[in-house]
Parts: sequence; C-alpha cells; structure tokens
Amino acid sequence: MYNGYEELLHYIQDPKNWRDLEEELSARGVKALTFYDVVLDYILMDAFEDLETPPSSVMAVIQNRWLSSGFKETALTTAVWSVLKAKRRRLKFPVGFMAHFYTISEQLSPLLAWGFLGSDESLRETCVFFKEQVIGFLCDIFNFQKCRFNTVDNLAADVLINLRVRVQNISQRLCAQG
Repeated sequence: MYNGYEELLHYIQDPKNWRDLEEELSARGVKALTFYDVVLDYILMDAFEDLETPPSSVMAVIQNRWLSSGFKETALTTAVWSVLKAKRRRLKFPVGFMAHFYTISEQLSPLLAWGFLGSDESLRETCVFFKEQVIGFLCDIFNFQKCRFNTVDNLAADVLINLRVRVQNISQRLCAQG
C-alpha cells in the first residue's frame, strides 16, 4: 500500500498529468481538484455510502451463519478485488489517477469492507469511529461556531485546527487498539 501511495503522490505532483487527472475525475462528477472534493467527498463519503448498501450477493455470504468468519472474510476480499479488477479494465487512463487509486484500494478496501460488514466487533467499532470522525470533521468545517468564515486565512486556520483534532482522535483510538 505504501508503494502505491508513493506512486500516486508522484503521479499527482507531475504537472504533465494534471490535464488527464482533471478529465478523469470530472468524468466521475468531481467538480474541483481540491482535498475536499477528491478525498473527502469522492473517495471517503462515496465509500461510506457504498458500504451502507452493499450488493445482495455480498450480504448473502456475510449473513450466512453456516460459513466460518474466515471463509466470509476471504469471500469478501475476493469480491472486492474482482470489482476493482473489473473497474481497472474499463479505465480510459490505464496509468492515471484512478489506476493509482485502485492500487491503494486493493489493499485498504477489503479490510474496511470486512470492518464494516464482517463479524469482528472490535474492527467494526474502529471503522465506525473513523467514519464518525470523518463526518464530524465535515460538519465542523461548515459550522459557524467552529470555523470563522470572515477571511480565507481564518477559515484555513480553523479547518486545520478541526482536522488536527479529528486526526488526533483517530490516532489515539488506533494506538489504544494496537
């Protein structure tokens, strides 16, 4: 995952890729190439939404009480990888942003899917906590009591403060788990 992340950073930092990146993401409904629009809205919020209504075939396996947890987790991982592989084959830019994103997703998505849908209660609690922190951060940055909207500098400072609080909350939770 780390290598995929490093490759994604290298890709997005190269100005030669920006036109393709913008075309690729705008075709997926991303209005602006900002952290909010790409990471928070397109990646995280869409993922949370997808996990709330998983395919019926996935739920049939997850809810089958005759299957072991290990088998369910393997089946879910295989299903996630299959979906990502199919999506990768349909990419207009086979080495573009989405290809890099899918490389990272192949590592994270099975764990998060199992966390939200599987039987590991501790992992589910951690995943739900993460989701709550992300949604809480989004609420914070649009809250007039938590962010000053009078200048761009004040807004930026308040958004950063709110982000640090949420990252600290997540870090503390993960350290307590590990």
